[in-house]
Amino acid sequence: MKTNVTRTAAKAASAGLAAMALLAVSCSKDGVGAPDTGAGEDRGVTVRASVAGYYGEDHSAGADNVVRDLQACIFEGGRMTEIFDNLSLSEGSCDLSIDGHSGTLYMLANTDGLIDLAALQTEDISEAEWLKTAVSMKDGAPADFFSGSVSLDGMDKSQTRIPLSLRRGIARFDLKFNTAGAAEVYRVTLRNAAGSAFLFPVSGQYSPEDVSRKDYSAEFRDQPLTADTEGVLHVYEQSTGDRVVISVDAVIDGKTEVLTKELTEPLKRNTVYTLTVRKDTIDVSLEVTFDEWEPGGDTELVP
Repeated sequence: MKTNVTRTAAKAASAGLAAMALLAVSCSKDGVGAPDTGAGEDRGVTVRASVAGYYGEDHSAGADNVVRDLQACIFEGGRMTEIFDNLSLSEGSCDLSIDGHSGTLYMLANTDGLIDLAALQTEDISEAEWLKTAVSMKDGAPADFFSGSVSLDGMDKSQTRIPLSLRRGIARFDLKFNTAGAAEVYRVTLRNAAGSAFLFPVSGQYSPEDVSRKDYSAEFRDQPLTADTEGVLHVYEQSTGDRVVISVDAVIDGKTEVLTKELTEPLKRNTVYTLTVRKDTIDVSLEVTFDEWEPGGDTELVP
């Protein structure tokens, strides 16, 4: 499967952050099958959700922060007891009023057409099943979804404002050039890429057991990349035990090159990875670097 991407389109996408900032409606409860009841209801406890930054060197202007179709649910005693629809962000955050400190609150964004909370509640989905729910491809590409949760059980009753971070379910590849001569990149491909990912992180498991895999590419043939570029490829979080390979098709000093690097570590959600196209006096190579979740130096995956 392939998707065509250009730098012009990528820049245009950054306008999404400005559009998001114009949303002036705070989160409000909207019951299943009922009209929106408004945002003025005081239920005693407020959960404030906000979008977390990428792990790694994220210098983007916000093109990956576009949030839509915000929804939430509460599980108590292993069952979905309440859902919240038609939520939105105001100035980068969302205040959701809830009744008290019971159960676990889960929040999702950008899962329209993929996750139907009302249907899942009707099916009486268990919390264990919910935590293994997977998100598939949408329109031939990974869905740019966000998710987050907070446990309310055992929380001090005096805590009436509760923070929740929404993190992306995808990983992002940036492109960096470190070449003395001319270089152009025409395609970036993740070979054997996962076609689905868990809605929420699953400890010790990065891909569903029944995950399907195909090559997934971003093409730049109409306007080859010649300078450092962010967000050249977005992929699902995934295990890499099935010969997952990152590949860059380039022309360097007039010579066609296909630079490849097999990935041995899992690709983690909400993380920025940097592909460095390098040419020295000996060889042409592709370097992949990433930042750990805690502050520290880059780790290089060398051939």
